[in-house]
Amino acid sequence: MNITEHKDLTPLTTFGVPAKARYYAEYSSEQELLKLSRTDIFINNEVLHLGGGSNLLFIGEYDGLVLHSRIKGITRYEKDPEHVFVIAGAGEVWDDLVDWCVAQGLGGLENMAGIPGNVGASAVQNVGAYGAEAGDFIHSVECFDTLTRKPRRFKAAECRFGYRDSFFKHEGKERYVVLRVAFRLHPDTTAKNLEYGPLKELASRLGHTPEISEVAAEIRRIRNEKLPDPQIVGSAGSFFKNPVIGNYHYSELCATLGEEIPAHPAGEHHMKLSAAWLIDQAGMKGYRVGGAVVWEKQPLVIANTGGATARDVVDVAEAVRTAVRREFNINLRPEVNYIDTSILVTVLGSGTSKGVPEVGCECRVCRSEDSRDKRLRASVLVRTHGMNILIDPSADFRAQALQHHIFDIDAVLITHGHYDHVGGIDDLRPFCSMGDLPLYVRSDVDADLRKRLDYCFTEHPYPGVPKFDMRVIDNYPFYINGLKIVPIEVMHGKKPIFGYRIGRFGYVTDAKHIDEREKEKLTGLDTLIVNGLRDREHFAHFSFAEAVSLIEELKPRRAFLTHFCHEAGLHREMMERFPDNIQPAYDGQIIEID
Repeated sequence: MNITEHKDLTPLTTFGVPAKARYYAEYSSEQELLKLSRTDIFINNEVLHLGGGSNLLFIGEYDGLVLHSRIKGITRYEKDPEHVFVIAGAGEVWDDLVDWCVAQGLGGLENMAGIPGNVGASAVQNVGAYGAEAGDFIHSVECFDTLTRKPRRFKAAECRFGYRDSFFKHEGKERYVVLRVAFRLHPDTTAKNLEYGPLKELASRLGHTPEISEVAAEIRRIRNEKLPDPQIVGSAGSFFKNPVIGNYHYSELCATLGEEIPAHPAGEHHMKLSAAWLIDQAGMKGYRVGGAVVWEKQPLVIANTGGATARDVVDVAEAVRTAVRREFNINLRPEVNYIDTSILVTVLGSGTSKGVPEVGCECRVCRSEDSRDKRLRASVLVRTHGMNILIDPSADFRAQALQHHIFDIDAVLITHGHYDHVGGIDDLRPFCSMGDLPLYVRSDVDADLRKRLDYCFTEHPYPGVPKFDMRVIDNYPFYINGLKIVPIEVMHGKKPIFGYRIGRFGYVTDAKHIDEREKEKLTGLDTLIVNGLRDREHFAHFSFAEAVSLIEELKPRRAFLTHFCHEAGLHREMMERFPDNIQPAYDGQIIEID
C-alpha cells in the first residue's frame, strides 16, 4: 500500500486519453483501505475511486487522491431452491463475474455480458443493458464508511437504484467505498429476460428457448459488432444515457415530428427513447474532432481513434447534444462522468431586488449607458464536473437564460425564498421535460414554494407545468452526482439563509452576519462572490465596508461583490475604489477557477 505522486492514469482508463492524478494508491483489503483513510493525503484531499476506468473522462490532471480497489474473490451461497447469493469483491472485473455466474448455471446477469468496468462500479452506476440492470439483482452492498472507519452493509432498497443512478452517486459519494456486492440470482440456466431489442427474435432463430449462456454469447456478438474493442480503439462504451421523458412530452414530440419515435415504457407515465436513434437521425454518425469520433456502427459511442484529447471528446459530445437538441428538442445527458475540478461561473445577475436601473428612476446610474450598470436580479450559473448548476432562479431568469443560451440545468440551489431569488422558478419548465428537476432547498423554502406553486405539486398536474424533485437540505454537506456542495448558513437580517461552497468557489448573497463557525467553511477559497449593497449600512445586507472586511478576514485569492442597488454607483467608479483583489461583478461576467 504505497501512495504514488503524479500518476499517469491513461492505461487505467478505457478511453485512452491523457489522464493524470496528483496522488494514487491501490488497496487489496479493507485493512489496507483503513490505513489509507488515516493518512494526511486521504484526509486533506478530494478522493476519487477508479474502477475499470470505463465511465470516466479526465478533463485535466485530477488534483486529489485516486484510489483503485484490488479486492477480489467470488463466493456462492445457497439460500433456498429458488435463489442463490453470489458475493463478489469490488475489484473483480464485471464481465468475469458474468462469465462465472453463467458457468455456475446462475441466471440474471447474462443480459449485461460485455459491459466494461469492475463490480464495485456496478452498484454505484447501476449498470445495465438489454432490459436488465445490476440493481435488479443486487441484494446488498458492503461498504467502508470513511467517516466512522467501519464497514456498513446497505440493503438493495437503501441503495436507491435508478436509471444509471444510486445513493452512492449522491449522499453516499466520498463517504462510502464499495468493498463487495451481493447478488441474488436464479439457479436456472433457462433465459428469462428476452423482451428487449434483438433478444426478441433469439428464440425463433435458435428454434428453442435460449439458455443463459446463449444469451450472453449473443449479446457479446452484438456488442462486438457495434462497439469498438477498447484494447484497440479507446472508448467508454455508451457515452450518453437514453433520455427518459414524460408521456405528454413524448406525444407532443411525435405529433410535432409527424412520426412515431422508437421508445419503450419506463415506469409510470414515462417513455425511454433511444439516444442512438436520435443521434443517427440528427446526422451525427462519423462526426469527428481531432482523434475523437462518433462511432459509425453505434452512435452512442464516442471513440478515440488515436491521439484524442479530452477536449476533442468534449467537443464531439457537445456537438452531438446540440444537433439532437435542435432536431428534437431533447437534451442528451452523458453517462460518462466528467472528472473536472475546474469551475466556470457565469454571473447571470448582479443586482438587488429592484434591479438596476430601477423602474421610474432617472439617477445617473439608472441612466448610464455602460452595459455593466445594467443589473438583473442576483443569480449565477456554475459549470463544473460536466454539470450546470444554477444558484437561484431569479425573477429575471427567463431573460438571463435566453441571453446566455442556457439549454441544460442539472440542479438548482436556492439560497432563500425571497421573490427576487425564486421568481423565475416557473421559467424552469423547459428543464423539467426530461424528468423532475432537482431543487435543493431549506425546509422553510420547501414549504413556501409548495404553497406558491401548488399547481406544480398536485396529484394530477396540468400537462407541461414544471415538475421538481424537492430535496430538503440542512446545514450539512451533500452531493450532486458526486460533486460536494457545502451550505453556508448566513443571516439575512434576522432570517437564516444559505450561501454555498463548491470546490474552491464560494457564493454568498443577502448576508448581514456570518457566524464564526460558518466562516470556517469559506477559508481556503480561490474565488468568493459576496453581497455588497452600497456604502450606507442596511439592516439585512453587507455594506461595502462590511463586505471588504469579511473578504480581508477570509483571504480568498480574489473576490467579487454582487447584489448592488443603484446607490452603489457606476461600475467604472467602483473599479477604482476597491483593493486589487476585489472587483465589482457585472452581468455576463465569466469567472474561471482552475
